[in-house]
Amino acid sequence: MARDDETRLFSPDDVLSQDELTADARGALSPDEVERESDLDGARMWISKDDGLLVRGVKPHSAQKSTLVSRGIDTVSSAMSGQWFAVKHGIEYVELYSGPGRLLNEGSGVEQPGSPLRALAVRKAFTHYAFSDFSQECIDALTERVGIRDDVDMVRGDANDRGHLDKVGRLLNPRALVVAYLDPARPKDLHWATVEYLATKFRFLDLIINVPVNSLMRAILGAYRGGGRGPGVAGRFLNHPAPHELLQPSTARPNMSATIGAIRQHYDEQLMARGFKQPARRTINFPAENPYYDILLVSRHERGLDLWNKTNPVPVDPQMALHLGDEGHAADDRDDRI
Repeated sequence: MARDDETRLFSPDDVLSQDELTADARGALSPDEVERESDLDGARMWISKDDGLLVRGVKPHSAQKSTLVSRGIDTVSSAMSGQWFAVKHGIEYVELYSGPGRLLNEGSGVEQPGSPLRALAVRKAFTHYAFSDFSQECIDALTERVGIRDDVDMVRGDANDRGHLDKVGRLLNPRALVVAYLDPARPKDLHWATVEYLATKFRFLDLIINVPVNSLMRAILGAYRGGGRGPGVAGRFLNHPAPHELLQPSTARPNMSATIGAIRQHYDEQLMARGFKQPARRTINFPAENPYYDILLVSRHERGLDLWNKTNPVPVDPQMALHLGDEGHAADDRDDRI
């Protein structure tokens, strides 16, 4: 498969081969072997064949996230738009990792709308949208695709910078129902302080968070085996001062399922300590039966969780699994020591 550093059109030669997909799957199953090798979570930019603007390349399992999340966003906006508080204060949408607005599935070569465009296309529009990304090129591409609209703001900045968060926060009504989508490409891209800021700033807040459980496990294991005992990347994401303590059943013989279960339990506890209900969880597996991403719907109200669960019921697709409540923390009986 051809690769270079120049942003260009995607060609048939660029479609991920079965060998490359197999190598990625092997890396996800053996995190200790790839902790210093290829970036399984990296995404490169291409030029869209449809409009000539930037498009973000993603792996097939990442492309699933957009569809799953968009269903939930559409349901929330449709169900809440006629409620009295929405009429009075609005329903607003914020995304801190918006990207250029379109995705390219590198496994198939097919382009699809990204989460910003899907959020803008919901049946009942949000009263206001705020899109943010660290990359000015992504913001420029998204602006070109969306155009200038009174109900949309776009700002460039670091999602973990307090000054930038203050700027984004001023664009939103603190009394509105705010739906915030946090979709970091890697654990290092999202700090717990950002989640805490949003939880404190907005009383009526629903969060949709991509928790990259496989990547977090790799980050914890890699740091520990390299001598790290402080928070590191994983600790800043999880709000844990010593995340190697999450390696279960022990740091000497960590088990993949048990460690991911410990990561889930700790993160859920952090959210619930900020006044949220037990999160609803949908898991995207890569490869089959191996948790890669957890998509969390986090709400202070049962109504929000009910809407999410009805929109995204127990999936039929074997590539996706449902984990709710304590079920999401249980380890299975597989011998998957890492």
